[in-house]
Amino acid sequence: MSAMRLDTDEARLLGGRLALRPREAARALGIGERTLRQILPEIPHVHVGSAVVIPVDLLREWLRRRARAEQRKADSVVQDVLSELRR
Repeated sequence: MSAMRLDTDEARLLGGRLALRPREAARALGIGERTLRQILPEIPHVHVGSAVVIPVDLLREWLRRRARAEQRKADSVVQDVLSELRR
């Protein structure tokens, strides 16, 4: 899928919004709402009255940080395996 297509899809999904409800955030992440609610404590979110909203910018940054952490973890495993192979 092209970058332009993703930008268009994202714009349609987010509509220039500042925050998403949990169901919308789950859809944006490509996960189920139940999964999102399980990981909600680690995702930046705000209570507005009785509603929970997830700021779009903070959600993007959380996802970037998580992806970088996962990449570092994978890189570490690869380095460990390579070190063992060199022995």
